[in-house]
Amino acid sequence: MQRSLQAERSRRRRRRVLQRILAWLLVAVLILALIVAAVSLYISGGGRKLRERTAGATPNLASETVATGQAENDAEGYEPLVETVWQEGWIRYQGKIYEYNQEIITFLVMGIDKMEEVSESQDAVSGGQSDALFLVILNPDDQSIRILAINRDTMTDVVLYQAGEDGSSPVVTAQIAAQHGFGDGRERSCELTRDAVSGLLYDLPINGYVAVNMAAIPELNDALGGVDVMALEDLSSRIPGAAEGNLLHLEGMDAFWYVKYRDTEVFESARGRLARQKQYLTAFVKQAMEATKKDLTLPIDLYGKLKQYMVTDITTDEVMYLAGQVTGYSFEQDGIYTLEGTTVMGEKHEEFYPDQEALKDLMIRLFYRQVELP
Repeated sequence: MQRSLQAERSRRRRRRVLQRILAWLLVAVLILALIVAAVSLYISGGGRKLRERTAGATPNLASETVATGQAENDAEGYEPLVETVWQEGWIRYQGKIYEYNQEIITFLVMGIDKMEEVSESQDAVSGGQSDALFLVILNPDDQSIRILAINRDTMTDVVLYQAGEDGSSPVVTAQIAAQHGFGDGRERSCELTRDAVSGLLYDLPINGYVAVNMAAIPELNDALGGVDVMALEDLSSRIPGAAEGNLLHLEGMDAFWYVKYRDTEVFESARGRLARQKQYLTAFVKQAMEATKKDLTLPIDLYGKLKQYMVTDITTDEVMYLAGQVTGYSFEQDGIYTLEGTTVMGEKHEEFYPDQEALKDLMIRLFYRQVELP
């Protein structure tokens, strides 16, 4: 009898222990579910915020397009149909109808020629020039990443941050790289440059910006274990063994000089440097995407490391959203585009003038999609 009572008590104790374990497991699962839900909401909120920045905005390209092949379309009865279904924001280009792809997300990345941490400029003219300008284009339609590289000598409207006597900010035509310098070296400089790039591209909506002082390049490069490239020109005066055609594993300051150096005595040296920057960026992005697939926290880690060198309006939740998105996107070497145009020697500096017809065509290819009429 006594053994039976002891056995019953033992069974009850085991049941109570098991019940407590199950209760704790249930609580842990609920907490984990809440955390996952909260993180998902946090990340999706980042995506929503990014899109809200440019909601409804479209480039001002409609008045600049050329309707070709219209006579043939009229003969087929095409034109009356267009008139009945035409929507605001559509454009006609080379006989076809296009609409701006509102799903595209764009970011302006600026490389600032400063070898120090970010600091505020006190004179509104020494905020640092943007020697590297890249517009990153995320297209969910084909899950692609494309990059538009902008020549730093591109001539466009530049706002002088110092106000005139009437309180206005004068606008001059100058190299686009100078725009960042006419600011505070921080947010205002970035906003001015973003607006200059947007204006150059027919008021293209830009969802966010990142400006990084060149001092951060070695840290970014080495965070991926270095980057491999083939030297496009002889840079042995700056990088040991960097003769043209040699394979290089760039680490530390070698990466800095590869994307920064140019001989200002050589005409169009900025174009040659831009080619190196495109090549390096292709290799860097591919390595970064592979590393992010293995570790989604990598962009957050880089974000923290670069904070003292960087100015951005992209928030942490937006970074997490983007990290989750781009791991499924493709990026190819031919996915980096440049503006076509002509470089001439100005009074003091080289000046690059884009070919406007080629620019319109590029805008259509990168940011628009064809409308299929019934």
